[in-house]
Amino acid sequence: MNRERIITSQLEAEGIDLSERLGQHFLIDERVIGRLVATVIEGSKVIEVGSGIGHVTEALAQRAGSVIGIEIDKRFQPILEGIQEKNPRIRFIFGDALRVQFGSLIGRDEEAQIVANLPFHITEPFMYKLIDLPISSAVLMLGDNVAREFQESEASMGFGKLSLLGQTFFDSRVLAQVSREAFYPQPRTDAIVMEFDPKDRREIEANPADYIFAYLFRRTGRFGLVVNEMKQALVDASQRGGGGDLSKRESHRRDRSNVKRELRQMLGEYNGSRDVSTLSKHDRSRGGTIVSQAQALDVIRKMGIPESVLGKPFFRLDNQDVRVLAASVREFYSR
Repeated sequence: MNRERIITSQLEAEGIDLSERLGQHFLIDERVIGRLVATVIEGSKVIEVGSGIGHVTEALAQRAGSVIGIEIDKRFQPILEGIQEKNPRIRFIFGDALRVQFGSLIGRDEEAQIVANLPFHITEPFMYKLIDLPISSAVLMLGDNVAREFQESEASMGFGKLSLLGQTFFDSRVLAQVSREAFYPQPRTDAIVMEFDPKDRREIEANPADYIFAYLFRRTGRFGLVVNEMKQALVDASQRGGGGDLSKRESHRRDRSNVKRELRQMLGEYNGSRDVSTLSKHDRSRGGTIVSQAQALDVIRKMGIPESVLGKPFFRLDNQDVRVLAASVREFYSR
């Protein structure tokens, strides 16, 4: 019996009609499922978002040390609890992934990954949850339009807030193109599997533009104006210390990221991120003498960012505003 028939039989037995509102499209292509499983670091903890009937969860558990599946639809609870009873390495949380505190699920120095077949409409709020999360990687099934936004260059009209978020905090790559026929029921668009490797915090801090963008994203949801948040970011940047030693998990994650980066460079695929070592010493220390809000404001004025952008809260910026902001800050630090 093929995967689609197994799924439809289970759904019929439980009397479940799938919800378009919840983006319920189950992956039935065994090759794509195998591609997801291949990304699992053997023995790691995998947090899976959107477990559905649990068939991908069981596949991930073949390599993972443990899997925590998160499922919003409690109609699947009887099926998933049956899987949990058979496999002690699997457990499920029933609730909205956007409300789950992922950090509380990850132990200190524990190798952890995210695997998610996301409803396409929650991609942006979900990405905010991944900022600074102590994971080795996140492998996400994304709508093809959303995935392309992550890959846009800052000079492109397609570049927006999601592009800036992804490129500030992660090194990313496409793992697979997935036809809509790989799902039951079929979604309206094709999908793309992307892997996101978190940048080391010190790598972000070494790039002055990325430091500012990261500060703005971490403050998203607050009503502080862009100009005020940027002033504080510049002052904070001048006061930050060198940081302590990397934890064991962070060291392993950095080493793997470096290997992946080198491979992408060899294959000609690594063109979305900047090598901070190319910044001059003068550029890297440009904010080093900023010790007051007034001095920071003077630097911001020199960036030439329009008042229409500076005078809004960051979370209210549209994609055009984000392109203007990103271009102004990058150009200033490339002088």
